[in-house]
Amino acid sequence: MLVVENLHAWYERSHVVQGVSLAVQAGEIVTLMGRNGAGKTTTLRTIMGLVTKRAGSVRLNGEEILALPAHQRFRRGLGYVPEERRIVPGLTVRENLRLGLLASKRRSEEDRLIERVTVTFPRLKERIDQEGTSLSGGEQQMLAIARAMMSEPRMLLLDEPSEGIMPVLVDEMFALFRDMKAAGVTMLLVEQNVERALAIADRAYIMDHGEIVHHDTAANLIANKEIQERYCAV
Repeated sequence: MLVVENLHAWYERSHVVQGVSLAVQAGEIVTLMGRNGAGKTTTLRTIMGLVTKRAGSVRLNGEEILALPAHQRFRRGLGYVPEERRIVPGLTVRENLRLGLLASKRRSEEDRLIERVTVTFPRLKERIDQEGTSLSGGEQQMLAIARAMMSEPRMLLLDEPSEGIMPVLVDEMFALFRDMKAAGVTMLLVEQNVERALAIADRAYIMDHGEIVHHDTAANLIANKEIQERYCAV
C-alpha cells in the first residue's frame, strides 16, 4: 500500500530525515519508534506532503505522490492525525467532524459518515453538539481521529495518539485501533509508548538521527529489550 524509499526532508538547512525507507502493507499496523528528535514526526509530515523541502519516493497504491500537495494525497486515501490534534475553537464536535470532508468527494454523505464515526466513537455521539475544545484531552484525540476517519481513508498516519491522555482513555483508544485494523484500516503509527505500540502492531521500524536503524516484527521487538533500551528509551 505505502512504499517509502530513500526519503529525505529538510527544515531550512536542517537535514531531519536522511534516507528513510519503509513499507506498510494493506491491513497492517506498522509502528515507527525512536527517541524524541529522531525524525519520526517529520517522516509522517513528509509522507503527508506537509514538508516542502523533500526528496526520494513515496508511493501509495503504486502511484508516486511525492510531488503532490497534501490535499491531493488526502483525496487518494491518506489520512493524518497530528500530535497537536488541531481541534478548532468555537466549533462543536459535529462541526469539527464536518471539517474532515472539506477536500473530500463525499461531502454529500455527511450525515451517514457522521453517524458511522460516532458509532465507532460513542463518547463523541454523547457530546455531538458540545464545543470540541471543551472535551477532555483524550476525547479531543478521539475527535481528531474521528475527523480523519470521516473521509474513509485507505490509510491513516497517527502521530503520538496517547500523548498526555489518562490511562483509562489510552486503553480505550488502543482497543479502538485494534477494531479499526479488524475493519480493514491500515495504519502507520508513531507512538512513544513502546509496549502499547508493539502490542497492536504487526511490524516496527526504529529511527535514530533521521535514519532507520532497525526493522523487525513486533513480536521479535517485544522480546528484544536491548534494542528498546538503546533506541527507544526517553
